[in-house]
Amino acid sequence: MNRLENITHPVARLGRWLVRRPRAVPLDDRGGISLFIAIITGPLILVSGLLTVDAFGSLRSRENADALAVEASRAAQQAVDLDSVIPAHGIKIDPAAATAAAHAYLARAGAEGSVRITNGGRRITVTVTGSYHGKFWPHTFTHQVSSSARLLFGTTHPEDGESP
Repeated sequence: MNRLENITHPVARLGRWLVRRPRAVPLDDRGGISLFIAIITGPLILVSGLLTVDAFGSLRSRENADALAVEASRAAQQAVDLDSVIPAHGIKIDPAAATAAAHAYLARAGAEGSVRITNGGRRITVTVTGSYHGKFWPHTFTHQVSSSARLLFGTTHPEDGESP
């Protein structure tokens, strides 16, 4: 028997009622969220989704610039200097034809870039530039991208003291 059972004082009876009565509603926060979280979650998810679209668009423009630079250097590689091939002096490219081929490829792709032929016609460097304009905030940001591809062509031995 509970020690509060024999007491008849009104405060004691209240205490007995509080001790014996099971709580209908627990006092913890299980299943509840604050009003702030309920209001801010939707807009926060929306803004993060919009920023993700622009971030992936920027990444896609960089990948596109990389691919165009590599393909333009391969197009320039096809311009072989036949005067060096026939006497077996090694394969070199014709700088004027290689530059024209790379620029033609970039023009067909709708891109802008520069082509440099160095090392006696054995190194082709193509740099492609482009930009990405934000889809959801187009007036506030433009991402400029630049990518280079370097192609060594007709090498017969390691360059710059590299070991084979």
